[in-house]
Amino acid sequence: MRKLAILTAVLLWCAIVIAQTAKAPESVTEVNLSIPKPGMEQQFEQGRKRHSDFHRAQNDTWTVLVYQVATGDHAGSYVSVQPGRSWKDFDSRAAFDKLDAADVAKNMGTYSTSGPRVFLVYRPDLSLTKEGPPARMATVTHFYVMPEHIREFEDGIKGVNAAIQKTNYPAKPSRWYQLVSGAEGPQYVLVTDRTAWADLEPPAQRLDEALGADGAQALAAVRRATKHTYTDVVEFRPDLSYIPAAAAK
Repeated sequence: MRKLAILTAVLLWCAIVIAQTAKAPESVTEVNLSIPKPGMEQQFEQGRKRHSDFHRAQNDTWTVLVYQVATGDHAGSYVSVQPGRSWKDFDSRAAFDKLDAADVAKNMGTYSTSGPRVFLVYRPDLSLTKEGPPARMATVTHFYVMPEHIREFEDGIKGVNAAIQKTNYPAKPSRWYQLVSGAEGPQYVLVTDRTAWADLEPPAQRLDEALGADGAQALAAVRRATKHTYTDVVEFRPDLSYIPAAAAK
């Protein structure tokens, strides 16, 4: 009996350890780029609206947020974002995807070309803000990181965040995502909410000056680990998006 009790205690302890150390399911975001053909922007938008009607008719439970790119190489293009999924969700999506692809071809294929399909995972451990409703605008900054400096980069982000919270630096709501597939990597994406173009005006004090010695050192580590960056401004298009009735409540 004593051996059985010891074995039971050990198994219970192992179960507790596993439960405490198990990772929460990743929040996966699928991103697709659509590039309207010259002079067909209006036709594309009308097709995009019809495609939202298709999602509605199918009683689709997935949210599709559409943004228009306002700056950079893809200015004038549209980005559709399906946030907050788990990896297994995509396995159960196969039948719907066939119908979806046919409707995309029918309503938007004539007026646009497709860009890459990209998957990102949300990094709450690096983010200052939780995922939530879309802001009116956002700056989207891509950090292309040297593979051998990934740990330095992530630790630097955490150090910068700690300094921001300690010094009450007026940082905008922002979230970090990590590229999984579909583009050049290692890549991290910082999405920062904006209320208007005027909201892009930086604070009077530079970040590395405001965060103190530790924060400046962490910011320097982020810069050392980064090969280059690229930033776009995107504008949320609720008229082109599809938000299920249950999610909109």
